[in-house]
Amino acid sequence: MKRSLLVTLCVCASALPLLAQNPQDEAAVRARMAAYSDARNKRDAHAEALCYTEDGDFRSSAGPFVSGRSAIEKQLTVTDPTYHFNMEITRLRFLNPTTAIVDADVKTGTSRGEGVLVADYVLIKQGTEWLISAGRIATKPAPRPAVQ
Repeated sequence: MKRSLLVTLCVCASALPLLAQNPQDEAAVRARMAAYSDARNKRDAHAEALCYTEDGDFRSSAGPFVSGRSAIEKQLTVTDPTYHFNMEITRLRFLNPTTAIVDADVKTGTSRGEGVLVADYVLIKQGTEWLISAGRIATKPAPRPAVQ
């Protein structure tokens, strides 16, 4: 009896992340990331910062760790009119009903060149709104050689 109860509990616990993901939340997370990407393409650092929580933080391989919307806005300010930012979500996973992780491939640059990056974002649900709590962007590593 104890063994079957333990098995049942383990199965239920492993299904919790699946229960956390519902179509409305997934759509809201994707919409938040699309709004962020759109603001980035428009070089609207204020709109980008509003995609973050008040105490959110951001770090890229090209800049320092910053925390808070005003610091994020300052860090993400771009003035080059040729700047572009293209994000492709490669994975979206819900850790629980109020926390999601988004992994993305990013191509960004200016007329002087383009970089290929990887990005990870942690989003949290505050009330009915999904906001970025943490953003990390780094240079995409070279592919590993095939194992023979």
